[in-house]
Amino acid sequence: MLNPLPHPANPNPYTVHSRKLVYDCPWIRVREDRFTHRSGAEERLYAVCGFKREACGVIALDGQDRVVLVGQWRYPLEIYSWEIPEGGGEEHESPFECMRRELAEEAGLEALVWEPLAFFHTSNSSTDEETFLFLATDLKALPQGHAPEDVEELMHLREPFENCLTRVLSGEITDSLTVVAILALHAKRTGHAIDLPATLTERFFQRPSEHPSQGRARWGNLESL
Repeated sequence: MLNPLPHPANPNPYTVHSRKLVYDCPWIRVREDRFTHRSGAEERLYAVCGFKREACGVIALDGQDRVVLVGQWRYPLEIYSWEIPEGGGEEHESPFECMRRELAEEAGLEALVWEPLAFFHTSNSSTDEETFLFLATDLKALPQGHAPEDVEELMHLREPFENCLTRVLSGEITDSLTVVAILALHAKRTGHAIDLPATLTERFFQRPSEHPSQGRARWGNLESL
């Protein structure tokens, strides 16, 4: 086990003067914070995007070591993307509950064995989004099949894990959840990964309200500077 990485004695260099909510919808919210930096910089603006749902994904492996992939058009990038089943966890759902639902809806599957695989922040320079990734095995097809949302057109593919690793490293697969999941499992298989700490693992099975990060909790208290 490695020692924790060092932190400075006073890690936060910002003095916040105001916070203003400028956009709010069921999925995201955006605010503008005005701050000064202890370096002496003049007052500046920081735009923060808050995600109301937790990002969740699962690398589901069948008995032939093939990864279940879902293909869909990604509107912001205007490209077609192959990726693991993933989705946004609702406020009342744990990441585990979210991914059981998403695996059923997107792929028409359930898994009998689930394991927390990785946790990361998707883009910490501008968002507070947290991501929970699972490994799922012993897959079973659901009688009713998959049930995508009314704005989803999905393709399905089972791709050998080694092929997925090559596609990630070549830049063919670029979805961040898929990239991290594939590399995390590769690290685990080659002896370069350790078990997640218990305090982190339990968050995979808790609702967001049971483990709010400081950044995500901030949205309920924008007036406090």
